[in-house]
Amino acid sequence: MRKGAWNTFHPVVKLMLIGSFLTNVGNGMIVPYFAIYLGKHTNLTISQIGFIIGASSLASMFGGFLGGTLSDLIGRRKVMISSLFFSAFILLGFTLHSFPILLMVLTITKGFTLSFFDPCSKALIGDLTESEKRLKVFSLKYFCGNLGFAVGPIIGTILGLHTTSTVPFYIAFVIFLTYSLLLNMLLIKYKDNKKSEHIKKISMKDSIKVIARDKVLFLFLLGGLLATTVHGQFSVTLSQYFYVDFKNGLKFLGILWSSHSLVIIVLSIPISRYTEKRTPLHSIAIGTILFAAGIICFWLSFNFLTFLLSMIVFTIGEIFLIPAEYAIIDEITPDYIRGSYYGAVSFTTLGSFIGPGLSGFLLSVFNSHIMFLFLTVISIVSIVFYFLGNRLKVKKSEENCNIFFNSNPR
Repeated sequence: MRKGAWNTFHPVVKLMLIGSFLTNVGNGMIVPYFAIYLGKHTNLTISQIGFIIGASSLASMFGGFLGGTLSDLIGRRKVMISSLFFSAFILLGFTLHSFPILLMVLTITKGFTLSFFDPCSKALIGDLTESEKRLKVFSLKYFCGNLGFAVGPIIGTILGLHTTSTVPFYIAFVIFLTYSLLLNMLLIKYKDNKKSEHIKKISMKDSIKVIARDKVLFLFLLGGLLATTVHGQFSVTLSQYFYVDFKNGLKFLGILWSSHSLVIIVLSIPISRYTEKRTPLHSIAIGTILFAAGIICFWLSFNFLTFLLSMIVFTIGEIFLIPAEYAIIDEITPDYIRGSYYGAVSFTTLGSFIGPGLSGFLLSVFNSHIMFLFLTVISIVSIVFYFLGNRLKVKKSEENCNIFFNSNPR
């Protein structure tokens, strides 16, 4: 990244980018082995653990919407700091593994509590960043998060942490708590930001009404839901395919997902420089096409090299798509309910819940050809909703311009 670009970002935005890296380092030491940790310290079966972790993801969907909406009502700082602070102590609670029921409750609670932070952070980035720079910041946030999640497991291995160790939870607790304190101090320092003055002026009921009536947002969310159905938990889908139809693939599944992280780290910044000169819809189109191409490549793959190529294509599509999804929402978001709009994006995470189950159903009832065909079609259809939403957005903009000029005759 060019040094000049970094210097133009607001200090709070810089801290959030660094915080995205650090918090994902903490999560990266925990998430890969979390299911094993629960299995070791509870009497839950594999399916029960999967259900609880899935319920945590579902809770995060509602938490994200509630957090974004609350940030418009009571302010970004209160919601963000509360989310980080309580999440820190929930992580500390996981060290109390002598209480299995507590571990189950904390698993679901963590998904709900931590999800408040993400839409608020994106809304705050929108508050503090010029519109032409937001796509770059979203891309950098995506890059920092993935870099942290790639580094986390490596640090855990270097420190000799094993799957049942409580040390990662202590480290993550310190990271989250320190980040919450530093961010709180910086937000207080820059509390005179004029863009945040209006945040308290809209009720939750009014913001929900605005969102419910926005057809453009609805179309964008449908597109995001379908795209997330494909990429949200693709690691699960791929492992299901390997287990049922291509058992030889199981031995290099870990390598494929390491390459996924490596591609993101290497290509995120170069791609962000390309996308910042173009519209978010352009990036979404490229991303979904690459998703479809990557899935077809997986469908036709027969050895490690062809699967590796497929993963590279699929990952590049993800790099184009995910930051652009937030940037295109930003284009239609009114300043006074920015948090509510970003919170609404949380509903697209339902795709992460639907995707693996639906793919597994198609794989078991039919075959892998039907499964891959379904995922390819879903990828292409998702962009249709984005195009329909963008066309409606342009139409509304033209109508507003006509109303303005007609009401102000020369």
